[in-house]
Amino acid sequence: MKNFLVTGGEGMLGRGFAHAIGEASGCRVHAPGKAVLDVRDPAAMAAATDHARDGWVVHCAALVNVEGCARDPESARQVIVDGTRNAVALARAAGARLFYPQSFLTHDGRASPIAEDEVQRPLALYGELKLEAQQLVEDAFGDDALVVVMAGFFGGEEQDKNFVGRIIPYMHSAILKGEREIEIGDRVWQPTWTRDLAFNSLHLMLAGCRGRYQMACHGEASFADLAQEIVSALGWSDRLAVVPVDAASVSANELGRRPDRAVLSCSRLRHEHLDLQRDWRATLHAYLRHPFFDRYRFQ
Repeated sequence: MKNFLVTGGEGMLGRGFAHAIGEASGCRVHAPGKAVLDVRDPAAMAAATDHARDGWVVHCAALVNVEGCARDPESARQVIVDGTRNAVALARAAGARLFYPQSFLTHDGRASPIAEDEVQRPLALYGELKLEAQQLVEDAFGDDALVVVMAGFFGGEEQDKNFVGRIIPYMHSAILKGEREIEIGDRVWQPTWTRDLAFNSLHLMLAGCRGRYQMACHGEASFADLAQEIVSALGWSDRLAVVPVDAASVSANELGRRPDRAVLSCSRLRHEHLDLQRDWRATLHAYLRHPFFDRYRFQ
């Protein structure tokens, strides 16, 4: 049995990894949430060493909140940077390799698509801290590190704090209030299911891959496109219309800047025949069939 310790195991991405590893033959997974394993606590992390012995540390714990990082930079640094430093120490003590999921927000989007050798230039503190943490991992393990730069994702049902998780209750509330249309920005990204990211990443780990990869769904979408697909999937088409608007008109109040277009090339994944991703529409519809979303359907 190969050991996997997933930090942040009850979060959006960590939950996906816990599921994927738990279903894989020959893999043993321990995926505690932050209440059980606080990555900021070096002693707690050291005590978890045996769960990763001679296996993998999958370091999903992070403050995935651009605005939250801007509001509380000290806490953000403790979780993202100090937490990663503790994960590096844990992996070394366990004789384990370290998998680091990186955010596409370490890029500014000035190049499209974003090549894998593109210099990472974050626009917000969140991206800056994630890049600093990545550099800790790469400095510690060199070519033995496995870093996957991931597109923006959805998943985790009630744990989803990203666009899909926030826009569904917002649009549902608008319908209940009798509103007939909603304005959504046209910022472009690659909405990717956490379950697909975890399954594909586990495939890389079991194949012994090293270095840095990019990973994203097939296709791309604006936030307005994604919102329209949600309307269709949840049966709201006769109740709510999505009106696309310029991203700048809805981003003026954001505390952290984001690129208006962020599309990863994912060329290494495809070149090595390791791309197990699917079209974003298909995965979104599969995700929204989960019973959790029945509360938003109208009979």
